[in-house]
Amino acid sequence: MARAYRATALAIGMGMLASGCAYDGYADRGYRYAPVDQGYYGRDYRDGNGYAGQHGYAERYDNAFRGSGARRLDPWLAETREGQRFVVDHYRVGPSGEIASSDAESANIFFRRWADTDRDYRLTDAEIRTALLHTRNGYGIPRF
Repeated sequence: MARAYRATALAIGMGMLASGCAYDGYADRGYRYAPVDQGYYGRDYRDGNGYAGQHGYAERYDNAFRGSGARRLDPWLAETREGQRFVVDHYRVGPSGEIASSDAESANIFFRRWADTDRDYRLTDAEIRTALLHTRNGYGIPRF
């Protein structure tokens, strides 16, 4: 009987250990959803040149998106050609550029996780620029 309890406890312990190894912590801190009226990139962006004016990651354009998610997109996704391409490639966007809030938030979180190469939960101009260039270059997929 004690042997069965030990085997069960060992199986539970191994399961907990395996689930702990797979856990990356991104859901508890760093990149998450924010209230509708609050732009939240400021907490996650270590501004190299400041966000109120100049920046170093890409040329800026007008936001091409419409709908409830348009103003929720991070500026590097909404106001750069590469960022706009990333959103259109991976999320549901209507024929006139409509995007839902949930898709915009998902795009922000996914892009931040993807671009954050040093995993410090803070994006720099260089990290954003590298991810945008990767998008412009077809995500590294060779074209034959």
